[in-house]
Amino acid sequence: MPGRMAGRRALITGGAGAIGLACARRLLAEGAEVVLLDRSADALAAAGIGVSPVACDVRDPGAVAAAVTRAAGLLNGPPDVLVNAAGVYRIAPLLDLTPEEWDDVQAVNLRGTFLAGRAVAAALIAGGRPGSIVNISSTAGLVADAAEPSAHYNASKAGVLALTRQMAVEWAPHGIRANAVCPGVIDTPMLRMMDDPVAGAAYLRTGVPQGRLGSTEEVAAAIAFLASDDASYLTGAAVPVDGGVTAI
Repeated sequence: MPGRMAGRRALITGGAGAIGLACARRLLAEGAEVVLLDRSADALAAAGIGVSPVACDVRDPGAVAAAVTRAAGLLNGPPDVLVNAAGVYRIAPLLDLTPEEWDDVQAVNLRGTFLAGRAVAAALIAGGRPGSIVNISSTAGLVADAAEPSAHYNASKAGVLALTRQMAVEWAPHGIRANAVCPGVIDTPMLRMMDDPVAGAAYLRTGVPQGRLGSTEEVAAAIAFLASDDASYLTGAAVPVDGGVTAI
């Protein structure tokens, strides 16, 4: 929808990742100005989509605050759209999972979402501006899967959902909406690295009602809708983008 996001200023964490880049392309196509934030400066440089990059580790409160200030300078105003796409995925059975592995996943997926959301909301509230936050959760935050043990990841994404709801109710009086998307099996490099073609085909036949992988562009379309004024009365929601997996 060209022009739907005209005049909006967007900051995307995890901006060099597959979903982050797809979201950047979608928001740019709809007229937004975009800044990408990622902890890998090299990945940002290689993204090649012609937007301003900011290198930042979302686990670090000081770095996040400085990055949001830097983004505001690049965008000529505080971001009024924040997409929290920074995340890591790990697999480990609960009995093998170490406290350090648990903490590492929580730090990026949940703490990072909290820190970026807080910094952007504070800037918007200080300036009396409305805005929209879209957090990336996962169907793993809604349902468990014994065949793919990832308690640390699942817990972090369930935490993102609870955090999103709290952002929504606390910041609604300031005109800030907060929603989450819950991607299912999406065709990304991370998924392909773990691909077992035989098991994957069987899962798509029996576990996904639509019978196929989702695309990053489909996730980005949902994010763009939630960020836009078309979703002006929608806050605190969790939207599965999963081909019907969680409907089973």
